[in-house]
Amino acid sequence: METSNKPENTNVQETPLFFSEALKQIVADFSLRSQEIIFTRYGVFNSHALTLEEIGKKYSITRERVRQVIREVLKKVKEKSGVPLFAQVQDKIVLAITENGGIMEKKQLLKVLGKGNASEEAAVCFFLECTDAVKGVEVKDELSFSYMLPLFDIEGWRAVKNAAVKVLVAEKKPLSVDEMFELLKAEVKIEKDVFQSYLEVSEEIKQNTFEKWGIAKWKEISPKGTREKSYLVLKEAGIPLHFRDIAKKIDQYHLNKKGTHPQTVHNELIKDKNFVLVGRGIYALVEWGYKKGTVKDVIEEILKKSSKPLNRDEILKKVLDIRHVKKSTIVINLNNYFSKTKEGVYSIKTGTSPDRRYKLDPASSAG
Repeated sequence: METSNKPENTNVQETPLFFSEALKQIVADFSLRSQEIIFTRYGVFNSHALTLEEIGKKYSITRERVRQVIREVLKKVKEKSGVPLFAQVQDKIVLAITENGGIMEKKQLLKVLGKGNASEEAAVCFFLECTDAVKGVEVKDELSFSYMLPLFDIEGWRAVKNAAVKVLVAEKKPLSVDEMFELLKAEVKIEKDVFQSYLEVSEEIKQNTFEKWGIAKWKEISPKGTREKSYLVLKEAGIPLHFRDIAKKIDQYHLNKKGTHPQTVHNELIKDKNFVLVGRGIYALVEWGYKKGTVKDVIEEILKKSSKPLNRDEILKKVLDIRHVKKSTIVINLNNYFSKTKEGVYSIKTGTSPDRRYKLDPASSAG
């Protein structure tokens, strides 16, 4: 029987390991226990990193002793900065940050260098603590923990960030990178990709799920509850949506960790002044010009604002602009609650019983 020399799973392509293998080689002359402590602490070659307490129990030493071992290893590795392999590690880190405009948020840096491999990201974390080629920086409520080149102009970054904040506040809405850069390019004097890199490390400016940037505390950027998430979904859609569709989109855009219940959406929106029910279960934003009320209320408002009586087609068009209802529903309301002249135009009928107006109005129901 013939046997094949071909390896199994030939379609599986593994990401080449560089940082974790480099770490393994650089600490190869350290004690075995020191190596294992580093690997388990950072999560290199493991599914997850262990705590100081977990490592201490494993080796029957105190947490403080674990810290001492880690500090000793970091110091020894730092002293190997002249070793070619360590220099290669530093060059890769510096190149990634340089290509990103000279500064990079830590999570993004790990993602770029680690290429989705947990062991690689863990090894990068270790090397970032050993190298002087880049330095970590963080400013509370202004700059996320990031790594930057030693000569990076932090004040220049701050000027760009402040200019972006000013534009967003003036526009009062989230903007794409292209839109913001177009408004600022004459002032900031940097390339668009660098401009985006500067935004990515800001704590004041964040990107939402629709890749638009805005002030971090805005509900369009960091929605907290069902109402704010529904607002963001409707804002992005630009058209009224049924509450079931809103719930689906909240989940589709990963705005909720758990599944969104449609009835919860309806229960929240029906009592919020920022939303208006414009049809059977269909919601719109009040800021779009929609107003709360029944179809009868809408017709009455249209006639009040009109300088003259309106015919049926004129009323139908105006109502359908702000309500998602059947034409027949509008006609029924017209015939029941409004006066019609011989010329076929309508006006407000006096003495209408307020109790009757809800009976034929589907817009008052969630459906």
